[in-house]
Amino acid sequence: MGISNYKVYTPSEYADIITELALQNYFSEEYTKEKLDNIKIADLSCGTGNLLLPIMEKLIKLSKKISGKYYFLSSWINGYDIDSNAFYLFQKEGENLLKKYNLTGEILGFVEDSLFTEIKNNKYNIIIGNPPYLGEKNHQEIFKKIKETDFGKKYYESKMDYLYYFIEKGIDFLEDNGVLVYVTTNYWLKANSAVILRNKLREEGYYTNIIDYNVSIFKNALGQHNMIFSWKKSTDKSNKEINIEKEENIFTLKNNNIYDEKGNIILVDKKNQIFNEKVASKSNFKLGDIFNINQGIVTGYDKAFITKEYNEKFKDYLKPFYKNKDIFKYNCIKDNYFWIYYMDKDKEISKELEEIFLPHKEALSKRREVQKGFLKWWQLSWARDKGIMSDEKILVRQRCKTNFFAYNNSEFYGSADIYYLTLKDKNFNLFYILGYLNSDIFYRWYRNNGKHKGYNLEFYTTPLKQVPLFYPSKENLDEILYIENLVKKQIENYSEKIQDEINNYFKKIYL
Repeated sequence: MGISNYKVYTPSEYADIITELALQNYFSEEYTKEKLDNIKIADLSCGTGNLLLPIMEKLIKLSKKISGKYYFLSSWINGYDIDSNAFYLFQKEGENLLKKYNLTGEILGFVEDSLFTEIKNNKYNIIIGNPPYLGEKNHQEIFKKIKETDFGKKYYESKMDYLYYFIEKGIDFLEDNGVLVYVTTNYWLKANSAVILRNKLREEGYYTNIIDYNVSIFKNALGQHNMIFSWKKSTDKSNKEINIEKEENIFTLKNNNIYDEKGNIILVDKKNQIFNEKVASKSNFKLGDIFNINQGIVTGYDKAFITKEYNEKFKDYLKPFYKNKDIFKYNCIKDNYFWIYYMDKDKEISKELEEIFLPHKEALSKRREVQKGFLKWWQLSWARDKGIMSDEKILVRQRCKTNFFAYNNSEFYGSADIYYLTLKDKNFNLFYILGYLNSDIFYRWYRNNGKHKGYNLEFYTTPLKQVPLFYPSKENLDEILYIENLVKKQIENYSEKIQDEINNYFKKIYL
């Protein structure tokens, strides 16, 4: 890509995996001179050639095995990048590589943005890449430019990552039976913003290999969770098998079996597939049938609204405020360390209160909702219904290594990284469901099927709504009361022994 802050070069060990997968899937054990001579490889964001140079050397070595002598064809390799300096280094290193084998030839490519390149007849049978990882939130100008093209309009999804475009462009650049091998983040497997991307990959071909590391493979990008996947463009999918490596677990799946009912990609072995099927068959509700699920408050500028000081004269405005770390299994902290000036649309500002907010007026006025006239400058960006904050509810951290769901029936005003579950129908027993949400069975199901980033589970509205659960009929009221009694004990004083009882109850239901 060549944008200076977004260069993350592929370490050699992973470049070797990517290039090896590409060649294995292209040749399919038919290592003939004809296949070698016809190979056409491109990297749409090649940088200095971290992927193209290793695959180029592999082709040169392969040429001797096949023909008895080293040779190189300029048609084998094409690089695209908008950084002319990086591209120049790629060409120079390519020329040095040729000299190593006493060969000559031209290192071809284009100093241009491949996303804006017309494909026409310029097709390849291998596309490899480590595309740039840019979210739309802080890169609106970059996204705006591509969104104005026919290609960008076709594949744009709200809150998508820029790397999706490189996968989609790569597919369009491929010949039939061509191979695409990329290293990317693994978030798009289940992301709401990757529906078009997953559909395109599903409809136009099939995966051959997926290696989900679920950690960063780049020392300068520690927040990423990476995967390598290889995919073949084909109309004959015939339910092909995928070789999968995930967190040191190796197994195979049919392409048709990796998708859930929402089209998300679920990579679990046969044992966990059977588990998922059992949970689905036993369940009679989705969590979204029973609960309203709402995100916490978005202030738009915490410095103005959040304080550690309580002032009695502003008691009508100040509400107890909590952070997501205040939520645990079954319970949450009782005493708040922060307060929030709860300035919703119903609140007018007094002169005394205005003095509190005036130092922040400039920053508050720059918020999008204020500039569009939806809010007064002193109001919260996204306040929530007070009933959600104060009535009986289940609370959950937006991101957590395990399933911490807590009961609360008092004022608990929380930030946007807290989610609130409130019953739609009071006939359901909230304590029974709370026991299930804190159970081992729920954790296993969500770890398989829900959102996660690395080893952190992510509890957003959409994936929470999709959680399946079994709720006993009225004839089995004793079961509900049994779990309710155990859960209330956990709320009062958490015990591993009681938790084992709760876990065993739900294991008997689902297993």
